[in-house]
Amino acid sequence: MAVLKTATDPRLATDRAGLAVATQNIRMMHFLARLAKAFNNAGVPLMVLKGAAMQLTVYDDPSERQMCDLDLLIEADDIDRAFDVLESVGAYRSQVLMREDFFPKYYYEAEYTVGDIMPVVMDVHIRPLRPLRYVQFMPDDALWANAQRVQIGDAYLFIPCPEEMLLHMTAHLAVHGDTSRKWREDICHWSDQFADKMDWQHFVDAAQKWHLTLPVVAGIEAAQVGHQRWIVPQLVYEQLLDTPVNWRDRLCLRQAPRDDDHPTAHVLVNALVTPGIFFVLGYLFAAIFPGKEHMREWYGHEHTGWLPVAHVCRLLRPMTKYLDPLWSIFSRTQIIRDEDGRPQLIASRDIDAGKTIGHFGVRAWDGQTRGSVIMTDPHGQSQHLTIKGKLRFVGSSEKPNARFDGYRIVAIKRIRKEDVITVGVERKGQVTGRKTTQSTQSLQKAA
Repeated sequence: MAVLKTATDPRLATDRAGLAVATQNIRMMHFLARLAKAFNNAGVPLMVLKGAAMQLTVYDDPSERQMCDLDLLIEADDIDRAFDVLESVGAYRSQVLMREDFFPKYYYEAEYTVGDIMPVVMDVHIRPLRPLRYVQFMPDDALWANAQRVQIGDAYLFIPCPEEMLLHMTAHLAVHGDTSRKWREDICHWSDQFADKMDWQHFVDAAQKWHLTLPVVAGIEAAQVGHQRWIVPQLVYEQLLDTPVNWRDRLCLRQAPRDDDHPTAHVLVNALVTPGIFFVLGYLFAAIFPGKEHMREWYGHEHTGWLPVAHVCRLLRPMTKYLDPLWSIFSRTQIIRDEDGRPQLIASRDIDAGKTIGHFGVRAWDGQTRGSVIMTDPHGQSQHLTIKGKLRFVGSSEKPNARFDGYRIVAIKRIRKEDVITVGVERKGQVTGRKTTQSTQSLQKAA
C-alpha cells in the first residue's frame, strides 16, 4: 500500500478527492440498501440505473465513479405506492413541475430528497429517457421485461439486462449532449465487462423497435473516442447505421440537449415530433397553462394580479434572457448549472464579510420546493416556509460562507467571484416582521 510521507506529497490531493468520492458513494449505497428494503417490504419493484447500477455490478472501488444522485425506475402502476415508500423513509418532493398532473403523463421523472446535512437526491423515473417522442415508442415495461435481480445488503432490487443497460446509457449520453465524462466511462466499462456475453441481435432489435438507433449511435460514437476496444461489434454498429430514421428522429435528438436553455423550443419540438394528436394537444394545454407553483418560478413576487405578470415574464423570456448580463452588473449573485444540470447560486463578484448577499421572500410551505426555512416566532411557534426568488438555490455546507439574518443572506467571510454560496444546515435567527431575535432557523435544500 502506498504511504504518503509528507503534507506536500502530490498524491495527497488525489487521495483526499478519492476519499471524498468514496465516502459519498458508500453513504448513498447504504441509504439505497435501506430504501430497497422498504420497497421490498411494501411489495413494490425497484430498479436502479446509471451510477448505482454500475456500483453494484462493475466498479469494485467506491472512489472510481462519483454519484451525484440515485436514479430509480418505478413501474407505471406502482408510482403512488412508491411515493408512499419514499415518504415513509423521510424523503420529500423537491421539484416543481408545470402542473401537478404533468408527471407521469408528460414528464419522465420526479425528484425526491432525503436528509439535511448531506442530502441524497433521487430522480424517480417512470420512463428511462426524457424526450416526449420516446413515450409513444417505449412501452411501460421497457427495461423491466428482461430485468435482472441483484442483492444489496439484506434486500434486493433490479437492474436492466446488459443489452438494455447499454441501450439506455448510450441514448442517455446523446440526449444530454455528451456533457459528462463519467457517462462515457460507464459505457466503456460496461462494454468491457459484458460485450462477450451480450445478445447483440436483441440490442439492435430493441434500439429499432424503440426508435433509439439515432441516439444510441451518437452515444456509441461519443464514448468510443479514445477507447481502444470496440464498444459494440463492427457489424452491429453498421446495422444500426443502416436503420432508417426520419426528420422527427433527427430533430428530437438535436433539440434534446438544448431543452433546459430553450424551453419554448423544447415544447414546440416535442409537439412536432411526438405522434398522437390528442396526446400532443393535452401536452400543449399543460405547457401553455401551467400551475401556479410553476409560475412562481418565473415571477417570485406575490401581489394582486401577480399571475398575469408571471405569464408575461414567461412569454418574454426568449428576449429578456439577453438582458441577464446587464442585470448581473447590479446583482451580487447569479444562477449557473453544474455538470449534472442542477442550479447553483454563485457570487457574480467578490463579496466582503458582513455584506448582504441578497434578500428573499417567503410563502407557505407546499412540500414541493428547492429551498425552505423553518422560522420560529417570539411565542415559540415554528412555521415551515418556502424561500422565494433565486436565493432558494443557496447551497448547504458544514463549512458555510454565508448565514441567514432575518429575510436576508449575509456573507460571514470573503466570498470570491464564482464561489458557490452556502449556508449552514442550522443557524440562529428568528423572524418577527422584519426584525431578528434569537431562535432556530434551518435550511432544507434539494441538492
